[in-house]
Amino acid sequence: MSELNHKIEQLIKVINEETLSNEAFFLSLGKPNMKAIVILIKRTTHLKRDILKHCQRFKKQAGVYPKWIKIDLITETKQVLYDDIINELINTRRNYIDFGIALDTHWNMSFLPDEINANAFVRPSKNKSELILSEVNINNYLKKYTKHKKTFQHKQYHGKYITQFYTKGFIHDNYQVYKLNDRGSFKNLRIVDDLNTEINHLIQHGSDFLEGMLQGNGKYHYGYFPHFDKQIDFYNNLRHSSSTYALLESMQYLNKEWLSAKNAIFYIINNYLYEVDDKGYIYDDTKQINEIKLGQNAAFIFAVCEYLKLNPNDTHALTAAQKVAQGILAMIDSDTGETIHVLNYPDLSIKEKHRIVYYDGEAALALLRLYQINQDQTLLNAVKKLFNHFIANNYWQYHDHWLGYCTNELVNIIPDEKYYRFGIKNVNHYLDYIKHRDTTYPTFLEMLMATYYLIKNAKNNGYGHIVTELIDEQAFIETIHFRANYQRTGFFYPEIAMYFKNPQRILNSFFIKHHGYRVRIDDIEHYLSGYIQYQNAFSNKGSS
Repeated sequence: MSELNHKIEQLIKVINEETLSNEAFFLSLGKPNMKAIVILIKRTTHLKRDILKHCQRFKKQAGVYPKWIKIDLITETKQVLYDDIINELINTRRNYIDFGIALDTHWNMSFLPDEINANAFVRPSKNKSELILSEVNINNYLKKYTKHKKTFQHKQYHGKYITQFYTKGFIHDNYQVYKLNDRGSFKNLRIVDDLNTEINHLIQHGSDFLEGMLQGNGKYHYGYFPHFDKQIDFYNNLRHSSSTYALLESMQYLNKEWLSAKNAIFYIINNYLYEVDDKGYIYDDTKQINEIKLGQNAAFIFAVCEYLKLNPNDTHALTAAQKVAQGILAMIDSDTGETIHVLNYPDLSIKEKHRIVYYDGEAALALLRLYQINQDQTLLNAVKKLFNHFIANNYWQYHDHWLGYCTNELVNIIPDEKYYRFGIKNVNHYLDYIKHRDTTYPTFLEMLMATYYLIKNAKNNGYGHIVTELIDEQAFIETIHFRANYQRTGFFYPEIAMYFKNPQRILNSFFIKHHGYRVRIDDIEHYLSGYIQYQNAFSNKGSS
């Protein structure tokens, strides 16, 4: 009880530092294995007493005191027609609602934005063509997680005024109190004093979470849709390999033991390496798809290359990568640099000449990474041929982070002006879009960081004039720091996770909000890789 009292006192102390006048607040109480309980308290006269009383009630129901205590002070209210609110709800990007609603004058049926988003009150229609307000999901929440006796029906409120409200949040996460952002896309993002220290925590948590998704046989739990705690019923060997690359990258950054990631590498080698003569291909048989993707082969190679940094004497893995590289070469036209994207397995007939442009950048990066290990000139020649094709066909317009990585590494080997120009053009006209994009889109930070190193390289090699000509460096650096901070809105801090069905499943993972808060291995991959590159450049741990 003394510990609980101390937590409540710490929380109230921070709240009292804010000059917020209000007469009501929402109290959210939670712990890892249950959805948060949300209580509206209409008077703040006895703040500590009321919080303590509800924490004691929570213990009677849950067996323990809440681990997380969150308070949302109501900062603004306005009366709005119900139909106008519905239009705003369904015309806001999915899960980006930053306001709450009270459907009656006494606020007996009222919902925080956290409840609206986490319980999928707004969801895609059956044909996915639009967003709708779901009576089913709202009533499911009311019935299972609240004490409301009435059901919700649209027709009750048409033509009536309801209350739209905004809040300012505070949470004690069992360690300390955080103030939370109150509006827009930053809503409920905790405010931190030291971004680099915080990002290191996120890398540690994200790496641990991704490693925890690995099963004993080296296959991952692919991912989750957290609204209703559903496992994603699919698999993708390309994402398996690229996620393993990021896991290995994080293990190296954190000086972690890497044996579990070795299992992930050999899961692919032992189960999905198809060898024909001297060539190797990684195939995918998920739901009898039976195909070989160029990007899949590439992701396997750069995962192996990252693994070889930690275990350079594994000739078995290196040999497998070299065979798959020969398979990639067979999918590249040696004269034009054009690629074949998808083959049928096992007969190697062409299934799709082109599927997605990013396969080309992945292939170039894979061959270049392997070249840096085995110095096979054939691989470098193929990369040069690919880049001739990329430059001639203005591939910079696709803003591909894989090409960003590859260009940055290619200039270390061949510091040619055309490569610097290509790499900078990959982002220079895209900065404003990147900075103001409300989705976290974590590959943005990866692309920005690859370009950051490219620009640094250009200056060191006498190409500073290209940088001055092509990009506003100050705006570029500001965009990097902005995105690094903004990406935290895609991390399952307790104050976000606590409102979902099973918080412990997703706590300390990364998610894609507009895809139903999806947590998938490759989503975590991109957050980790971008953050690691950022830290290597801008934190005390990095090289600055």
